Amino acid sequence: MREEAQRIDGRLEGTLRVPDTDARAIVVIAHPLPTHGGEMRNPLVATIARACAERGWYALRFNFRSVGASAGTWTGGREEADDVGAAVAHARGIAPALPIGLVGYSFGALMALRWVSTGGHVDALVLVGLPLRSVTGRDNDLPAVPDGTFVVAAERDQFGTAAELRERLVRARIGEVSGADHFFVGQRDEMARLVTDELARTLG
Repeated sequence: MREEAQRIDGRLEGTLRVPDTDARAIVVIAHPLPTHGGEMRNPLVATIARACAERGWYALRFNFRSVGASAGTWTGGREEADDVGAAVAHARGIAPALPIGLVGYSFGALMALRWVSTGGHVDALVLVGLPLRSVTGRDNDLPAVPDGTFVVAAERDQFGTAAELRERLVRARIGEVSGADHFFVGQRDEMARLVTDELARTLG
């Protein structure tokens, strides 16, 4: 597999991982909180991208506004959902005939959810480490999670345990990684397997 640099909407930095075989789908992956070092080359995000390419899918990662070589100003999550929409539109331009999936991790999961809640559409949505609480301990304002959405949850997540997510998201499907915290250290392959198994179920 190889990677190709991308420029999204003329303003966002991205990278496309290209599988060794003819691609059967394209997956957009959104990274964690920029103010705490989150960017598209985050190890967990990179693990998901590699696992997607191994399944025969394009994997498009991008940096939110103000991160890396992406233009713009950080808005604290008020406008970053628009960056998700720009990345999805770019992915559709790359592979207009292929089904499209969207995976967000942590802050990226929250932004993906907000984009979907305002009318954004993809063929598959997976949320990893969806944060019920912010880094300051305040509750996040979560939009309604679409029925049947697959959420990969860490048993000991500092920002929302698997048990808390089950209680809060009663219409979601929860895939739990036992013993893991928010960063899935040592268990990223298991996390990526849950993500790609779900995408395969939906994207084919």
